[in-house]
Amino acid sequence: MSGIFGVMCNADGMKSTERDLHKLKKWNQAYGTDDEQICQGEYYALGCCYEEISPRICKSLIMKQRQYLSVIDALVYNPETLGSSESERSDEELIMDQICDKGYNTLAQINGDFSGAVLDEKKQTLTLFRDHLGVRTLYYYADDRMTAFSTDIRGLLALEGVDATINEDWIYRTCAGYYMDGVEATEYKHIFCVKPSSYITFSYSGNKLSIKQDRYWDIGLHKKHLNSFEEYKKELKELVTDSVRRRLLATQHKIGAELSGGLDSGVIDIIINRLDRQCEFYSWSVDPKEVFYAEADERLIIEDICRQENIECHYSNLNSDWGKEANIYHYMQNLGFELQDDEPLAFKFVLPPYINAMTISETAGYMRQNGVKLIFTGHGGDEGVSHRCNLYELFYHHEYLDFIKNLWGQTRGEKYRFYHTMKNGYRILVKNRKYLRKPFRGPFAAPEFINKDFADKFREEDMPAMHFAYDPIKYIKEGGSRNRLDNIALLGAYNGVRYVVPFLDYRVVDYAVSIPRHLYVKNGKNRYIFREAFKDIMPDSLYSLMGKEDNSKKNYPPKEDWYTEYAQIKQQVYKKLDRDYWSRYLNYDEIDKWMEKGKPSDKERRQDMNKLMNLHYCAMAQNLIEKARKVRC
Repeated sequence: MSGIFGVMCNADGMKSTERDLHKLKKWNQAYGTDDEQICQGEYYALGCCYEEISPRICKSLIMKQRQYLSVIDALVYNPETLGSSESERSDEELIMDQICDKGYNTLAQINGDFSGAVLDEKKQTLTLFRDHLGVRTLYYYADDRMTAFSTDIRGLLALEGVDATINEDWIYRTCAGYYMDGVEATEYKHIFCVKPSSYITFSYSGNKLSIKQDRYWDIGLHKKHLNSFEEYKKELKELVTDSVRRRLLATQHKIGAELSGGLDSGVIDIIINRLDRQCEFYSWSVDPKEVFYAEADERLIIEDICRQENIECHYSNLNSDWGKEANIYHYMQNLGFELQDDEPLAFKFVLPPYINAMTISETAGYMRQNGVKLIFTGHGGDEGVSHRCNLYELFYHHEYLDFIKNLWGQTRGEKYRFYHTMKNGYRILVKNRKYLRKPFRGPFAAPEFINKDFADKFREEDMPAMHFAYDPIKYIKEGGSRNRLDNIALLGAYNGVRYVVPFLDYRVVDYAVSIPRHLYVKNGKNRYIFREAFKDIMPDSLYSLMGKEDNSKKNYPPKEDWYTEYAQIKQQVYKKLDRDYWSRYLNYDEIDKWMEKGKPSDKERRQDMNKLMNLHYCAMAQNLIEKARKVRC
């Protein structure tokens, strides 16, 4: 695990100050505390903050090979296919060897989570690259003066010369409810992600920047055709199991795993246990000793898994402590921040606008306290591997015969079966199709808060649809996994752990999206082939689970003082937003009316909280700009 960073300047030479390099290093230090190094030349500087995870230890953080200098953040899962004997070469050296010998397209053959930067001293170019599905983060900023990159986006925001203008497209989509991360854009107009499965090369001719971007791999290019359902099922099970096994072999450290009551984490955790690896299991749900089970509670399934596998799961607490004992608190203090107890957590800890941030940080903190350095997560499963297929998806992918078979099967035993079948077909092909293919507006929408002149710059038809429901390839290519991946990278680093994502092994997800879609639905049961592939290891309650929500919350004791806390955060977010800046984007007449409104009714409560979340995201983006440069130098 590493935090990598650096700059390359134009022909005028190295303009970055020691202060800028120090800020880059400070924001990346959480990603690696075992060792650090900076190498600086006439027109460049490369840096790495390293933490040992793999048994193949990195001997040189900044590698030199022929005319190339490189910094790489990597965990490789197939070293044996890359010409490496046991512990002979580090993961970073293996990747560098492959690039030097065969070029960047050889990255397609590397099974791992990685990002890196290679400086060609002879050609004076800088190339950034990233793993197939974007598990490891890497951000960059580029103009005619300099190119800079960083594992942590706040490292770039800390640089004096970086234009940190907030991305107007992000503002509109966030406030209007069309928020999707994408694979490249960020909250900031001139800061980008390196695209997954890509490499991008920067060079200067005088004071003019040139950028060339290439892909080394693409998902779902070749459809898989096997002879029987049993063969499809067997291949899926073998690939998922091998993905877990390879990630277990990647470290000798103690491991942990998230355990929810869902198919994805349940299968991953059962495989881990049956591969005979000691593991700490953790659920986001609150301990049943604090909140008793509700009907259809996901914790009942967790308990079934624990009984079957003879394992123990630790649960979260009803009232998490984000005070001075939390790892994230100490880290921010080390960066030089004076933490105010009454400041919202996202502002205090300088968090980007991510979802589930505090829950993920609590998980990572528990794991680190119990000696874990590598956490397995089931994230990424339903993006493609354990996919929730629906009948429209069959039609969309031209599997018309299977569409008709499943449509007919849904009305088995009904009177006037043909009529009901036709009625269902109309609903799917007309109503559902229209809904699924139109731009998707999520629950966190407050379009009335958007300045009309600003809103008129955007067209609804240009907003993204929710391809998750029927086109997993498109959804993955659009960055459907990204917010959680960015989040676990950052919050894992804060707590000294690294997350691994077996379902985003490129072999697994490529196979899953390339097999016929009808394998994922049968007789009204979705995720069908995934259920059948692992039926022999699942408890019945997990196998028969049709849909999951956090039902444990239904028994949470009501917070009588919820409005006091809500009103306080509402005021803090409102005050944080720079009115002079945001008035060009936000309708303050509407916001002021909303602020003057008292306690919302029970019916209005959820909508009001969603509006607050909307403004909170905007305030978080502003907060990063304000605080990133305040790191202690």
